[in-house]
Amino acid sequence: MNLQQLEHFLVLVETQSFSRAAAKLHMTQPALSRSINALEDGLGGRLLERNKGKTLTALGQLAIVRARRIRVELAELRRSATLLADYAGGSLRLGLGPTPTAILSLPLMREMIQRYPAIKLLLSGGAPEVQVQELREGTVDALVVHRNHIPADADLHLDFFPRTPLGFVVRAGHPLAAGENLDFEALRRYSVAASGRAMSDEVLHPLNAHFGPPVHFVDVIQYQSNDIQALVELVRTSDTVFFGVLQVAQPLMQRGELVRVEVQPALELSSQFVFVTLEGKTLPPALARLQDLCATYMSDSVAYRSLESVVKGPHPVD
Repeated sequence: MNLQQLEHFLVLVETQSFSRAAAKLHMTQPALSRSINALEDGLGGRLLERNKGKTLTALGQLAIVRARRIRVELAELRRSATLLADYAGGSLRLGLGPTPTAILSLPLMREMIQRYPAIKLLLSGGAPEVQVQELREGTVDALVVHRNHIPADADLHLDFFPRTPLGFVVRAGHPLAAGENLDFEALRRYSVAASGRAMSDEVLHPLNAHFGPPVHFVDVIQYQSNDIQALVELVRTSDTVFFGVLQVAQPLMQRGELVRVEVQPALELSSQFVFVTLEGKTLPPALARLQDLCATYMSDSVAYRSLESVVKGPHPVD
């Protein structure tokens, strides 16, 4: 048994296909089969039920957990060597969901430029399942995503941010900005734009209870997108009503270009986001600092004040 065989096993489980795993590993399918067989011989038992769609055996379920830990430890050893070679530099790779992208991208880039110019900050998006896989493979160091899109797997470490409020926003001068009660008839007169990630069941149930029945809130949504900035710009330049995380509209609300529309009776709606790393992974100082910044910006509108008021004094990277 060796590390290469464990990696072959991991990729096979992740791709659920000998042919796809072989292609990803740049090896032939027979060579991959020999590697998996050798691993099973070394462990003394079957890892996969071949006739049941690559279902993991009991031994396979134990092995995949340990193999993921070994992959993390090996990546950590390599990363530690890099950090020791140049502890003030290097790169941080952060995967972001659509709403965190809208909230965090600009503040984090400004902060890193001002405080840590020697460190490269690489931000990326993508489907949640792809981002989790990238985290496991070491393509990214951490994720900031909606909590509902992270599986409850033992190899994932979750640090939850405080819940962030959801609400309705329109442009300044919009008829609804004058204080008109926001009901279904009022909504039906205008287009509604919403983030796809805001439409979880825990949000839709109280919305449906408020605006219906038999009305369903999703029926009034005309525009739905994960490009949150585009939705906010649409609302700023038209009579479209935005529904989603209020923080993404906070900068324009502070400038008076957008206005929150209150709902009566008041609805306490919110979403929750999470900072995801691999269990057992020691965060380098720069990534720990990046997590602190994400927590600050995701927690409150304080994220949109000047950086000088958010960050007091220099924060050297050890």
